[in-house]
Amino acid sequence: MIRRVLTAFIGLTALFVPLTAANAAVLVGQTVVEPTFDFDSAGLTPSLLGDAGTTSEGYLSFPITGGNLGVGLIEHENSGVRLTAGSVFVDLENFLIDISDPANGTISADVSASTGAMVADAPVFSFDLTSVSDPFDLSNPTIELLFTAAASSLLNSVFNLGDPDALTGARFGFAATAPSEVPLPAAAWLFLAGAGALGMSRRKKAIA
Repeated sequence: MIRRVLTAFIGLTALFVPLTAANAAVLVGQTVVEPTFDFDSAGLTPSLLGDAGTTSEGYLSFPITGGNLGVGLIEHENSGVRLTAGSVFVDLENFLIDISDPANGTISADVSASTGAMVADAPVFSFDLTSVSDPFDLSNPTIELLFTAAASSLLNSVFNLGDPDALTGARFGFAATAPSEVPLPAAAWLFLAGAGALGMSRRKKAIA
């Protein structure tokens, strides 16, 4: 009985996949940042985390790993920036760019610290796209990134900057992002559906 159900499921999937694969896409690309913040004056040392790297121009580079351009979200999983002062550090990871409101754009991050403090999806930078002529030019980042009040408060709580608003509105740097949608091939969807059905079959056998 299970085998007949599995066969029927995969057969229906094979018919359904070609109809949906054309509309299914993954978001890929790159976001670069040119830091301009005076880290030395703040007593901070920046470093990169995970899959983050640098470009030939010396910009910080964060791979785009997903998102939805239809609603204005661009994801950057498994990469980030660490800010260090002595033995204390704060990590900003898994950046999420929200351009749903171009005049009030935000970049959120998962924030963690050596002190144990952690905040998920905290708005750490703000920006305004309405005054940017070409936000997609990776060779010339022009999106001005400003520390938010939330970021300033979080960093102050770890680094004891003396004022929770010390960094609010301060410029972190300039950014550019170049996301693109890549449709998933029908074969990929068929494989995922078949693998899921096979796993369900094995689970039922194990239960039996």
